[in-house]
Amino acid sequence: MVEREGDLARLGKYPPMTRIVRSTRTLAPDNVVIDRVHDFFSQHPKLQVKALGSSTAGVEVQYYLLFDWLSIAPHREGVAFAWRPAWRGFPAFGATLTVQQAGEKTELVLEGSYEPPGGAAGRFFDRVVGRKLAARTMDAFLNQLADNP
Repeated sequence: MVEREGDLARLGKYPPMTRIVRSTRTLAPDNVVIDRVHDFFSQHPKLQVKALGSSTAGVEVQYYLLFDWLSIAPHREGVAFAWRPAWRGFPAFGATLTVQQAGEKTELVLEGSYEPPGGAAGRFFDRVVGRKLAARTMDAFLNQLADNP
């Protein structure tokens, strides 16, 4: 494919995305955590994600297991997932969750991004409140995966 000068100029027309990275550690082995992640997503194709106060937003989830294909015996290393909200005032979200041994513990790192809905007002809301809500939601998800028996 040939790129023209005009094609690169259009890239600046995409709306700004918010990127958040959260992590936690657990004593559970990495393969146990990956099993929890797989079980969670296979049992929850639709989720209720906490929004403001006690309100929630319904989201539909798609996920894919990630493998380390560079090793001799490829092993599961995490998941890539995305959700699409039923309500337009809630952002679509895409993320990668990696799970790896860190000494005697297992580290879970969740890297996600979303486009705040609502134009300039939505971006302002995101700077003031939205990022905190997203971080809290991500932390709760990580803790659920790390601490479940």
